[in-house]
Amino acid sequence: MKRILCLIGKFLIVVFLFTGCTHDMSRKEIDEINLIRVLAIDYDQNGYTLSALFNAAGGADPEAGEATEEITKGVGKTPYEAYEDLKAKATKSISLGHTGYFLIGDAAAENGIDVCLDFLSRDETIKMDALFYITKDSKAADFMEKGIKNKQKINEDLEAIRQKQEDLVTRNDNSLVNLLNEMKQTYSSVLIPYLVPEESSFLTPGYAVFDKLKLRDYLDEDTSTGINFIKDIIRNYPIYVENQVGLMVSHSKTNLDSKVNDNRIIITIKVDFESMVKEVNTPEYIFTSKRMNDLVNKQNQYLYEVINMAVNYSKATGQDVFQIARMIEKQNMKKWQELKENWAEMISSIEYKYIFNSKISKSFILG
Repeated sequence: MKRILCLIGKFLIVVFLFTGCTHDMSRKEIDEINLIRVLAIDYDQNGYTLSALFNAAGGADPEAGEATEEITKGVGKTPYEAYEDLKAKATKSISLGHTGYFLIGDAAAENGIDVCLDFLSRDETIKMDALFYITKDSKAADFMEKGIKNKQKINEDLEAIRQKQEDLVTRNDNSLVNLLNEMKQTYSSVLIPYLVPEESSFLTPGYAVFDKLKLRDYLDEDTSTGINFIKDIIRNYPIYVENQVGLMVSHSKTNLDSKVNDNRIIITIKVDFESMVKEVNTPEYIFTSKRMNDLVNKQNQYLYEVINMAVNYSKATGQDVFQIARMIEKQNMKKWQELKENWAEMISSIEYKYIFNSKISKSFILG
C-alpha cells in the first residue's frame, strides 16, 4: 500500500511540474512568432512608444538568408500599454524571449528608467542578461531607423558592441539583472552605457549617469574608464607615454577600503596592475632598470589622472558613481543608518587616497 501511495505521489508531482508553470504561457509554434531582437523605448508628452525590431524572415529561421530588419511600433500612456498596442499591431504573435538588447531614448531616460524596466522585469520570458543602452540626444526609434537607412544590421552591430565591451571589461553591468539590483540602492547613481552613431556602426563612448533613476549626465570616455578601474572591471586598457611608448594594461586589481570617523569618510583606492610594452617609437633603449622605473612611475601617474577625473566628477556633482553608499552599508549597517539622511551632501566631502603598484613586462618581438 505504501508503495502504491508513493507512486501516486510521484505522478502528481510530475503532473504539477509539467502543468503548473504554463498557466500564463501561450503554446505556439516558432514560425508563428516574431522574435523581437531589439526593443526601443521612447517617451514624449503623449506617452510611450515601443519600437520592436525583428527580422522579416519571421520566427522560423531569423538568421537565414539576407533577411531584412523591420520595425513595428506601439503607443500608450505607459510602457506596458504601448507593448499591448504593439502586440495588437504586429502581424504575428511577438515575444521578448529572444530580445538581447533594449535601447532607451534620451527623453525616456530623463523620465525615469524605473518606469521603463518595471514591466520588463515582470515578463516571465525575458532574458535577464539582456543589455540596456541609452541613445544619447536621440529617440531610440530614430536611432534604429537611421541605422537601417545606412544599411546597418542593428542586431549584429549591437552584438559587436557587446563583444567589444567584453574585450575591455570583465563583466557587463548594463544587464537587466544587474540594473534591477542597483536600482534597489537609490543613494547611489546608476550607470548605463550610451550609444552614439558612427558612419557605419555604433560607439559607446561612456556612461549615462542616473540620479534617483532619472538621467542626469553623460560622461566622457576617460571619466568612464576611471570609474571602470574603481569598479575593478578593467580587462585591457591602453596607456600612451610621451607619444613614444605604448603600453597595454593586461591585468588589474582594485581594492577599496573605507574608514568612517564621526562624519569623516576616507576612501583608499589601491590599484595593482601590470602592463605590456606594445609600441616603442624612440631610438633609446628603454629596457634598462632606470628607464623601466621611469616608465612605471609615468604609467602610475597616467592612471592616477584617469581615476582622479572620475573622483573629481563625483565630488563636484555629488553623484555616488562608485557605489560608496552600498559599500559602507555592507561594512557597517549601524553607521550607515546615521549617514544616509545626509548622504547626498556628504559625497562631495569624501576624502580619497591612492596607492598604485605596477610593473611592466617586455612583450614578445617577432623576428
